[in-house]
Amino acid sequence: MELAGWLTTVLVIAEALVRAGLALRVLMRRLPVAVTTSWLGLILFVPIVGVVAYLLVGESRIGRRRLERERAVQPAYTEYLERLRTETEHLPGTLSRVDRRFAQEAESVGGFPALAGNRVVLLDGAGEFFDAMVRMIDAAERSVMLEFFIWHSAGRVEEVEEALLRAVGRGVACRVLVDAVGSRGFVRSVRYQELRCAGIQLAAALPPQLLRTPLIRRVDHRNHRKLAVVDESRALMGSINMVDPLFFKSGSGVGEWIDLMVEVRGPAVELLALLAIRDWETEAGEDLCRMREALYERELTVAGVMAVQAVASGPGCPGGGIQALVLSAIYAAEKRLTITTPYFVPDPAVVTALQSAARRGVEVTVIVPARCDTVLTHFAGRAFFTDLLEAGVRIAEFRGGLLHTKSIVVDNETALFGTVNLDPRSFWLNFELTLMIYDNDSTGEIFAKQQSYLEQCRFVDLETWKQRPMLHRVVSNIAQLFAPIL
Repeated sequence: MELAGWLTTVLVIAEALVRAGLALRVLMRRLPVAVTTSWLGLILFVPIVGVVAYLLVGESRIGRRRLERERAVQPAYTEYLERLRTETEHLPGTLSRVDRRFAQEAESVGGFPALAGNRVVLLDGAGEFFDAMVRMIDAAERSVMLEFFIWHSAGRVEEVEEALLRAVGRGVACRVLVDAVGSRGFVRSVRYQELRCAGIQLAAALPPQLLRTPLIRRVDHRNHRKLAVVDESRALMGSINMVDPLFFKSGSGVGEWIDLMVEVRGPAVELLALLAIRDWETEAGEDLCRMREALYERELTVAGVMAVQAVASGPGCPGGGIQALVLSAIYAAEKRLTITTPYFVPDPAVVTALQSAARRGVEVTVIVPARCDTVLTHFAGRAFFTDLLEAGVRIAEFRGGLLHTKSIVVDNETALFGTVNLDPRSFWLNFELTLMIYDNDSTGEIFAKQQSYLEQCRFVDLETWKQRPMLHRVVSNIAQLFAPIL
C-alpha cells in the first residue's frame, strides 16, 4: 500500500476512535436524554463537524484562570451575605406560602435573599429607559457601574456615553462591562478607545480566544446580564441591551425590538451593586474592596414596601439553576400563567410543565415574536407548538416587532422578570439576572403590559397550524433535533 493510502487509513481509524471516545464521554456524563441524543447523533453521523462542535461547545468549561479569579473574590461575598442574613431587618415576614417557597429556592440558586422595603418602577420601552439612564448618570456622585450584553454606539446610546463622559469629568468612577462577543463591534471600535482614553473604565467579559483555548474553555459562555447601578442606591435591570432600537439591526426584517426595564430602589439595590462589583472583579481583575467595605458599612435604605429578590444564575449553579426555578413557577400556577420570551426553545421538562399546567385548568399563554432574528431558533421552537396547543396552551405570535421582553407572571401575584429566555442557552450557558417580584401591584403592571402585547398578536390556531406547508414541518422537525444544544 502506498504512503498516501496508509495515511488515509490511519486518519480514518483515528477519527473513528475519537468519535467513539467522545460518544462514550457523552454517555458517561448522564446529561438529559434529549441532549445526549442530539450530541450522539451529531458526533456519530456528521463526521469531523460533530467532533469539532463538541470539542468547542460540548462541555461547560469556564476556564482555569477565570475560575481562579472567581474563587479569589467569592469569600468576600459569602461573608457579606452571611452578615446580611443575620443582621438585616429587611427580610420579608409577610410572604405567602407559595412565595416563601419561591424565595427559598431562588436563594439556593442565586445566593441572594429576598428583601422587603423596595420600590420597583416599570420603564416601558427604550425611550423611558434612556431617559432614566441619562438622568441617573447625571445625578451620580460616586460611582456608575454598567453591565450589558450588547453595546451599540448609535442613536440614544450616544447620549448615555456623553453622560458617562460628564460623570468622569466631575470625578465619578465609571465602569462599563460588556460581553466580548455580544459587543464585539463596540470593543473593536474607535469609540471604545475614545471612551477609555477619557477615563471610563471598560472591560470585555468572556473573550472567546478561539485559537488559543477551545479545548480548555468553552467558547460560547456569554454574560447576558443587563444592569446599571448608580451610587449603590439606584439600579436599572431588565431585557434592554445598550442599543437604540431605531438603529440596531434595522435591516434584519424583524422590526423594532420591544423591551421592558425596571428601576429599583431600596435594600435590593445593594445586592445588585454587590453582583456588579463581583462581575467586574472577576472579569476585569480589579480589586474593589473599598466599594465592598462601603456596602458593609451602609445601612439598607427603605424606599417602598415591595419584597423583591435578585437571582444571578449561570454555569455551575446548584440544584438545576434557573431552569428549576422556572419549572417551579410553572407548576405553582393555579389560575393563570403568562410568559413572554423572544427565544422559545423549551426542553422536555418545560414542555411537560406547560402541558401539565394547561391540563389542570390553568390559563397558560406563551407570547413569542412572529419573526425571530435567529432562523434556527425560530423553527426549533415551533416544532413544539403542536404538542402544546393540543394540551390547551395558548400561543400568541407578536406582530409589532421583535418582542424581546422576558417575563413570567404567576396568578398575577408573582413575577420573574429579567434576561432569561426559555431556551437551553439561558438555562445552562449564559450568566443571567432575574428579579423575583413578590408584590401584587408591580406584578399587575407587568401582567397589564403582557396583555397589551396580546393586542398586537395573532393566536395560533391548532387546526390551521396542522395544515401548514410540509416544508415548514420538515424544517422545524430538523431544527428540533438541535434544540437541546442551541
